Amino acid sequence: MRSIYKLALALAFQACYVQAATVSVSTTSGVLQGTQQDGLMMFKGVRFGQSPTGNLRWAPPVAFTSSAAQNATTLGPSCVQQFPFAVAAINQRLFNTPPPPENEDCLFLNVWAPAPAGSGLPVVVWIYGGALAFGTAWIAEYDGASLASNQSVVVVTFNYRTNVFGFPESPDLPLAQNNLGFLDQDLALQWVQQNIAKFGGDPSKVTIMGQSAGAASVAAAYVRHAPGTAPFRGAIMLSGTVVSKNPTPTFTSFNAMATALGCRQSPGAARLACLRAVSASTIRTYTNGASSGTWTSLVDSVTVFSDPLQMIRNGQTSRVPFMLGHTQDDGTLFALNQNNLQAYLTANFGNLVTANQVRALYASGLSDNAIIADLIRDFVFLCPAELWGGAGVGAGIANVYRYAYGPVFADLQLFPNAGAWHSSEIPEIFGTYNSSTATAAEKTLSSTMQTIVGNFARNPAVAPAPNWPKYVPGNTTSTLAKLAYNSNVALSNVVQAAGSNSLDSPCDRLWNQFLDVRV
Repeated sequence: MRSIYKLALALAFQACYVQAATVSVSTTSGVLQGTQQDGLMMFKGVRFGQSPTGNLRWAPPVAFTSSAAQNATTLGPSCVQQFPFAVAAINQRLFNTPPPPENEDCLFLNVWAPAPAGSGLPVVVWIYGGALAFGTAWIAEYDGASLASNQSVVVVTFNYRTNVFGFPESPDLPLAQNNLGFLDQDLALQWVQQNIAKFGGDPSKVTIMGQSAGAASVAAAYVRHAPGTAPFRGAIMLSGTVVSKNPTPTFTSFNAMATALGCRQSPGAARLACLRAVSASTIRTYTNGASSGTWTSLVDSVTVFSDPLQMIRNGQTSRVPFMLGHTQDDGTLFALNQNNLQAYLTANFGNLVTANQVRALYASGLSDNAIIADLIRDFVFLCPAELWGGAGVGAGIANVYRYAYGPVFADLQLFPNAGAWHSSEIPEIFGTYNSSTATAAEKTLSSTMQTIVGNFARNPAVAPAPNWPKYVPGNTTSTLAKLAYNSNVALSNVVQAAGSNSLDSPCDRLWNQFLDVRV
C-alpha cells in the first residue's frame, strides 16, 4: 500500500510541475529555472557541490559555482545507497520504494518557498536519516511543498554522501577527511547562507531539522559549532542525537573492501588511487552484499567528538535553542525478528548486561521481542534525549523543549506491532500522509505538527505549542511534552505535560552509563 501511495504521489507532483509557470532566481549555482504554482516556488536538483567522482571520490566536497542558466525542475539523483543486511528488505520497502535513480554524482538540493518571494522568512533545512548508510532527499515523504505553503517558511532539502562513499573509515585518508557526509551537509548549509535571501528566506533565521541519523547529523552540527558561529539559530532532533563515542577509529570494513575489490596495496595513496578507479556500481554491489561491512562516522575532533555531552555542559557548542525527543515505539522497527533477549544482549553488549538486569527495567510479562523493542527505543533514542536535555539546561541554554510522540494510526501500521514507530511522524510534519487512507485525526495532527515546526522556526525562544513548558529535568517538574497521546491532536490540546523524568527510569538505572562516558 505504501509503495503504491509513494508512486502515485510522485506522479502527481510531476504532473503538477508540468503545468506550473517558470520562475528564475539567480544564485551561486547559476540562474535557476524553477516552477511556480499555487503561491509556491519550487526549485529541484540544484547542484551545490561538484561531482564527487574521480579524484574527488573520498575527498571533501567542492562548491559548485556557475552563472549559467540551470534547469531546476527535476530532483537530482540519490547518492549511492547501502541497505545493510538483516533489515535490508524492510528498509528498502519503507524507505526506498519506488527506488529513485542513484548516482555517485549526487550533491543536489531542493528549495520550496512562498511566491512571490518576500523577505525575512524563516528557513527549515531538512537532513534525512538512514543510519548514514542510505537515505535521499528524493523520496515523496520529504517533499517540502505542504510545509512551506502552510507555514510560510522556506524549506530546503539536500543529498549527502552515505555509507563508504560518505563515511569511509579509511586509513588511506587524513582522519579529518573521513566524515565526508557531514562536510557535504556543511557545504549545503553554506549554500543556504549565501543564497536563501534570493528565495525570501532570512539566513539569520535558519532551523536545521533531522530524523534518526539526520537528527544525529543535526546534533553533530550543533556540537561542532562554537557559540556565535553556527549557520542556524535553532535545531530540531527527531529520534536521534550524538553521545559518547570511542575515539579509536576502526578501519576493518574499508580494508576488507579494498582487498575484496583487488586493491591489495598497503594503506595509502596507491591503494586509494586503485579504489578510485573502481566503478561506483561495483562498489555498490559489494557494499550491498553479505560479505560487506558497514560504515559510520568516526571521531575526528573536527566534525565528531568523543565527548559531546561534556562539550554542551562546558558551553563549547552552538548553544542555540533545541527541540528533541522520541516516538513511543521507536524500537519496534529494529526489533523485527529479534525474539531472544539474551542473544540480542550478547551480540550488542557482550557480557556487560544480563537478561535479568534488563527484564527488571520493564513491565513484567513482556515477550523478549517487546523488551528488545523497548530497550532499543531507550538506549538509542529516549535516553540520549534525556541526557541532551539535561546537559543543555544545565549549561544555561534557555530554550530546550523535550517531547515524546505517541499517536498510532491504522494506515501507518506497516509491519507487525509497529505502533508509533520510528519515522511515523515524518509524513505528518511534511503533510505527505496518504490522504485517501488518513483519518480526520491524522490530518488534524499533520496540521498541528506543521504548526509546531513552523512556530519553532519563527521563534525558537517561544514555546512551539500552547502549554508546552521549557524542559527542566528531574522528578519535581512536569515539563516533558507528550504529544498527541489519548487522541489529543489539535494544537490546543496536543501537549500533555508529564513528569520530566517519567519515562527515564531505565536510562537512569542502566543505560546512561554506556551513553555518557565522561572523560
